[in-house]
Amino acid sequence: MTFNLSWACVLVGCISASLAGAYNLSDEFPPLWKESPGQFSDYSVENGKYIINPWNYSERIGMYKILLAQTARYFEKFAPEDEQNILWGLPIHHGWQYHSGRLADPTLRTDCGHDSGDPLCISVDSWWADLNYYLSTIPFLAAIDSGLMGVSADNVILLPPSKDQTNFCYNVSSCHSSFPEAMKMWNKFYKCAMSPSSSFDDLLKYMWDAMFHPWSLLVRIFRVGKNKPNVILL
Repeated sequence: MTFNLSWACVLVGCISASLAGAYNLSDEFPPLWKESPGQFSDYSVENGKYIINPWNYSERIGMYKILLAQTARYFEKFAPEDEQNILWGLPIHHGWQYHSGRLADPTLRTDCGHDSGDPLCISVDSWWADLNYYLSTIPFLAAIDSGLMGVSADNVILLPPSKDQTNFCYNVSSCHSSFPEAMKMWNKFYKCAMSPSSSFDDLLKYMWDAMFHPWSLLVRIFRVGKNKPNVILL
């Protein structure tokens, strides 16, 4: 697999290519990509429902892995080997967050995300992790809602963090209720992707709208009490 790194930069807030080079991209995948879940059956199952812990890096990056696999066929007309799938920007950026330590507990009150404790833990106290939650869960759940993933919308449940549970949504219905505009925009993106007549420019427009329209609301939600960077990079 190869991907156009410039698209990855554009679609995660114009992050420079040098930022992506902050970790070794020699194998062209985010950290732990190959070891992470690649299908729903790799997750826990309870009462016929898939249970995903998005506060574990491996399980969150696995959501991206499934999303990329299920959308690959819609980008084949633009380039071979999924290299023009613009969704690649999302896991690439999340992998950089993990590698750079931005998903760890910035307060140091817990060992979440730190090498000395649980390195795969994603801290709810991390501003980066909280905002990324919506760049992972909403695209993922909207894809399920759009019929792309081969599972029922009622059969996937995300686990809540240890606190601040009301800041997040955990399944298709709760995300529609809490963030209806974001879900609607991602649904439009997937509808465009599934259309045989869609152009690459069409997909870029719909994805840009889906990613950035809700962020003013999300930044307000997570602004208080978080370890915020001086410049907002999504």
